[in-house]
Amino acid sequence: MLPAAPLAYFWYSVWHAGHVNAQRKEAATAFVLTQARHASDSTSRALSSTHSTAPDALIGVIRRHTQAPVIVYDRAHGTYTATVSWSSFYTEEAILLAAGPIEVERCFTLTSVRTPRGTWETKPAERDHGACTSGRTISADVAFAQKRIKTMAAERVTRAEVARVLDPADQQRPYSVKKVRRSDDAVVVTVLVRENGDGTPVQQCYAFTRRLGADADAQPVTAVPVATC
Repeated sequence: MLPAAPLAYFWYSVWHAGHVNAQRKEAATAFVLTQARHASDSTSRALSSTHSTAPDALIGVIRRHTQAPVIVYDRAHGTYTATVSWSSFYTEEAILLAAGPIEVERCFTLTSVRTPRGTWETKPAERDHGACTSGRTISADVAFAQKRIKTMAAERVTRAEVARVLDPADQQRPYSVKKVRRSDDAVVVTVLVRENGDGTPVQQCYAFTRRLGADADAQPVTAVPVATC
């Protein structure tokens, strides 16, 4: 049998570690909720100060303040819904095993609607973790497309060539190149990015912008969600 004092200390240490970890997890969760509220408030203010009523412009504002990979425009109800996750880490205090960082992640929808006063209101709502899974996949697919379009010579950025570059082995990758529009200083490629996953299919139109000119190679290919393709 173990002596009473060491045994009592052991169980106290277990209780103390559990208590500390619960507090740290609670603080990390509170920080995640604060991130969601801050994004909602800043989105509302930015939309309210925007003069444009064009869906693509408003989606751009929401994107800047939320970094959401999926932003759905509901034309019938005039709402914009961004689906995005936020996370925070805390260090777990351990007794027998090595301690390490623990991630707390929450998935949210942020729904923006114009009020009768003419201002915008954005309401966050926590969702099941799976609601953000497709968005993370779409975000990775968009990053891949940015890199691939970046490697293309400017004169070769056509609808057919972009489609070939995004799916060189014809593996039915989740891209549908809709159009290519050129101007004097840029070429914009509009692509529908799809994610079927295990649940409801999710898709998002993206506009990829590749700059033209002498310093084009030094400029990144930008990607922003748009309302329609």
